[in-house]
Amino acid sequence: MKRLSFLTRGYTKKSLYQLFMLCAFPIHVWAFLMAFRDFGWVAERTNVWDALGLLSYAMAFAMLESIGVFLIVVLLGLLVPSEWGADKRLALLGILFLIVCLWAILGQMYSIAGYPVPKWVVNFLVWTEHPLRMLWGGAFLLAVVSAALPALWILKREKAKGMIIDMFDRISLLSAIYVFFDLVGIIIIAIRNLRV
Repeated sequence: MKRLSFLTRGYTKKSLYQLFMLCAFPIHVWAFLMAFRDFGWVAERTNVWDALGLLSYAMAFAMLESIGVFLIVVLLGLLVPSEWGADKRLALLGILFLIVCLWAILGQMYSIAGYPVPKWVVNFLVWTEHPLRMLWGGAFLLAVVSAALPALWILKREKAKGMIIDMFDRISLLSAIYVFFDLVGIIIIAIRNLRV
C-alpha cells in the first residue's frame, strides 16, 4: 500500500483516470490514422479480415504504448510540487504532454509527406558553419518556448486551469471510445490467432 501511495501522491483517482485518457488520446488518433492509411492496400492485397487484423494490432499496440507513456508521465508528475494540487498537476502535465505529442506528430507528418528541407534553410545552416548546433539549438529553443508559454499561462491563471481541465474531460470521453476499440481489437486478435 505504501508503494501505491508513493506513486499516487498528489493525484486523485479522477486525475489519474483523466491523465491516462489524455495519454491515450493522441497515441490512438495517430494509430488510427496510420492503420487506416494502410487499410485499403492490405484489404486489396489479401482481404478485409487481414486489414481488420492490421487495425486490431494497431489498437492493441496503441493501448500498450498508452499504458507505458502514462506510467512515465505519472512518475514525471512526482517532480511537480505537491502543494499545487491534483488539478493544477493534471493541467500542467496534460498540456505539456499534448505539446510533445503535437511536435512528434508534426515531425512524422513532415517525414511521411516527403517534403524536402527548404533550400533557404539548408543555405542558412551551411552558412553558419555549425549546422547541427544550429538545427538542434533552434529545435530546442522552439520546443522550450512552445512548452513554457502554456505552462506559465496555467500556473498564473486559475481560469486557464479550469479551461484545460474542461477540455481534458471532453478528451477523456473520446478516449474511452478508443479504449473500447482496443478491447474489440484484442478480441479480433484472439479470434484470428485461435483460427490459425
